Amino acid sequence: MFKKAGAQLLVLIVDDDEVDYLSIKKILLQAFRPDQIETHWIRDPAAIDLVAELQRYDICFIDQNIGRQSGIDIIRQVTASGNITPLILLTGVDDQWVDNKACEYGASDYLIKDQLTAQLLNRVVRFSLAKKDHAKKLTKLAYTDSLTGLANRGKFDQELEFSLATANRTSNYLALLVIDLDNFKIINDRYGHPAGDAVLVELARRLLLAVRKSDIVARLGGDEFAVVFNCYKHADDISELKDKVLAVFQQPIIFKQQPLYCQASIGVSVVTPGQANNRIEEVLREADNALYQIKHKGRNACLFFNPKMKDSLAKAAALERALSCAIANNELYLNFQPKVSVADHSVCGVEVLLRWRNQFGEIIAPGVFIPIAERSRCILEIGRWVIEQSCRQLRAWLDQGLSIVPVAINISPLQIEEQGFTEHIISTLAKYNIAPEMLELEITETALMENISQVTEALSCLAKIGCRWSIDDFGTGYSSLSRLNDLPIDKIKIDRSFVENIETSESCKKICNIIISLANTLDLTLVVEGIEAESQILLLPLSKRDELQGFYFSRPLSADDLIAYFGACKKTPRASG
Repeated sequence: MFKKAGAQLLVLIVDDDEVDYLSIKKILLQAFRPDQIETHWIRDPAAIDLVAELQRYDICFIDQNIGRQSGIDIIRQVTASGNITPLILLTGVDDQWVDNKACEYGASDYLIKDQLTAQLLNRVVRFSLAKKDHAKKLTKLAYTDSLTGLANRGKFDQELEFSLATANRTSNYLALLVIDLDNFKIINDRYGHPAGDAVLVELARRLLLAVRKSDIVARLGGDEFAVVFNCYKHADDISELKDKVLAVFQQPIIFKQQPLYCQASIGVSVVTPGQANNRIEEVLREADNALYQIKHKGRNACLFFNPKMKDSLAKAAALERALSCAIANNELYLNFQPKVSVADHSVCGVEVLLRWRNQFGEIIAPGVFIPIAERSRCILEIGRWVIEQSCRQLRAWLDQGLSIVPVAINISPLQIEEQGFTEHIISTLAKYNIAPEMLELEITETALMENISQVTEALSCLAKIGCRWSIDDFGTGYSSLSRLNDLPIDKIKIDRSFVENIETSESCKKICNIIISLANTLDLTLVVEGIEAESQILLLPLSKRDELQGFYFSRPLSADDLIAYFGACKKTPRASG
């Protein structure tokens, strides 16, 4: 009826009058069979820890007048301390004020002693227990991730705060792991959301198996999980458990007989015994910072936070603040690196390269400030500025009778996802009277494949009007050849890491040959960047339509220096190697 078979209902009666206690007990025994109910009595609630005591009971009756205390005050105090046991207030008089306050402070019901009957108590107890059960279910729903069944972000925050307090009290180690899936978007885009859901559910199951029952596993949202290792005596234990979590992502997940591989980046914050600063916000920030560092260093790995990261993060924050003002302060400028034809080494286009000289005259490397611009979304304003300045410069060259086209601009996936991106490109081309085919847009292979569903429309729209698309850093991402063949791509660029080692690494040479063969099969122009010596060119079986780029031909140049370079190349073109 209200308890499992064989289980008794535990009832606590708080009343300083033994006669009243025995009277209530007698009615309860009439309301329920003796084997269904067990009653206990507390005469002086001030003499015990009532909040702790209530956890043992299913329901509690409290008299309104208990010595110097009132039942209403007791209910208010225990409810404020987190009690969830149903509390029923008993009083000798029918008082509307008492009724209102009992309800306000958290009583389940309010009963008058001389009106008690077995039938009334049976109903009150059943209804109170049903309300408690319903509240538990609502609480579970509110704190449970509906897909995986793990704790959600709200529950996780509560559990982590409790775990930190416990670790501090018991002088044990605690570790927080924040886990971000590296290629989850690719799985969703390639196989559909049912496959993505299956991956999340299976990873949740594996994570639970990898840890102890006393540890915490939560889904923070999207493709991000968290694990808390509780109460460990030795730091080495945490390292071993970290390896168990990494192993979760090593084996494929089978979905409709298709193996799906999902790797993860993990940031770890360790709270040591006696550590002073172990607030939840600080621990989360440390793990997030470690995660950010590892994702930008290569992904599919685990990194422990260390205090030195604070210095680098503080510098990044300072750079972010300075970068937000860089356009207004006229600190950004463009350089241009020529691309030459394999056929005769004549200039066949340029790549636009963004540069930043800050207010102190320091040159900040693109590899440093571009990730910060993307993280802070400054890249959106900067990207629009680069497109505007590139088209303006191209118009100036055309007005001088110079045909330095196409001009290639690197595009961030954040730009493509921004509403109005294609419209901005089209309006800027019109503003400077530039034919779309003079503009080449470059996106990295990883960014393209991770955001393919969002960027395909923009690629197609701009390709239809004549803009060209190129995949940068090809060979370092996760391209699906079937998808690649369906996209409006004109060129692929071999990543410089393969070219720089081509003379010493047989595997790099083989990879370059495979990419060249792929480009020929798909009828794509190949751009080889990072050329520093003629000997590198001689090892590549290129076609005459392919393009070369690197210091062997020219370093990045200012607009004026590029004109001089362009003129010199026209006078003395190099012969093909």
